[in-house]
Amino acid sequence: MKNQLFIFKKTIQTVLCLSAIALTLSCEEAFEYELPEAGTQPDNSLPVANFDYIPDAENFKKINFNNLSFESIKYEWDFGTGTSTDKDPSFVFDAGEGTYPVTLTAIDGNNATNSVTLDVDVVDKFVPLPVTIINGDFNDGQNDWKFSTFTGGTTSPFNSSSDGSFTNYDGTDNGAKTKGAKWTGSTTALPQTSNTRFAYQAIVVSPSNAAIGRTVKYILEYEYAIKTPAEAGNAQAAGGNRIFSEILNQHYADGANAVASEPVSLFVADEIKGKTVHTTVQQEFTANETGEMAIMFYAYTAVDCYIDNVKVYPAD
Repeated sequence: MKNQLFIFKKTIQTVLCLSAIALTLSCEEAFEYELPEAGTQPDNSLPVANFDYIPDAENFKKINFNNLSFESIKYEWDFGTGTSTDKDPSFVFDAGEGTYPVTLTAIDGNNATNSVTLDVDVVDKFVPLPVTIINGDFNDGQNDWKFSTFTGGTTSPFNSSSDGSFTNYDGTDNGAKTKGAKWTGSTTALPQTSNTRFAYQAIVVSPSNAAIGRTVKYILEYEYAIKTPAEAGNAQAAGGNRIFSEILNQHYADGANAVASEPVSLFVADEIKGKTVHTTVQQEFTANETGEMAIMFYAYTAVDCYIDNVKVYPAD
């Protein structure tokens, strides 16, 4: 009898222990959660929506938006007649010129939101293409001023010179002469010989468009200097010593074809002030309807002539 009682007690104890273990495991599962990583901080920063915009270079109705929001990962744009969820979308306002309210909503990872509405001005304002003249300060010698070929002539465009302007390409005073391009009595174009030098560079401008009544004007700017008779032993070319700058109506591979063509614009630089005094030329020209044009320089001279700091930019 005692043995049976002992066995019964042991059985009860075992059952109670197993029940306690099961209850403990169930409690652990019920209250299980992930602890934050060491060093983490709560996200107390709310999103802030903001943006700016610029018109497309080719279509004024198309506006390119630049998202300036922070503390956000998702975006909702409302353009009035369309929407987008892109970060930096573009949108075409088909109605054309006008002022359009555009709303941007910035959303963070906790779905907190912030919205901003700005008036977007759509204006038919044409902005001409900028033109970069390569080696316009001639610091790289003759590079980028040569024809590919020159039937009956030379592709050498000028004599490299250290007698350029005292002015740097950005307009600041260098305090001494810079590099430039030079023509001499032996490289003159009057009379034209196989040794005559022509400097040439193709450019691309915004084309004029007669169909919509758009005329685009640019300015060719450069500095030049011509030796005085006293410096050159009274040497004179027929008609006087002078430099010519031409704007050509297309691109040319062969210099002979360029020389034979009729220029769109021609300027004669003939102020004689000496090799240390440079005069600035601003030669306005009208863009053609292809946008492919070119610059060409040469000289009729018996003395040394110089140019420097060649630029092309839209006329105001």
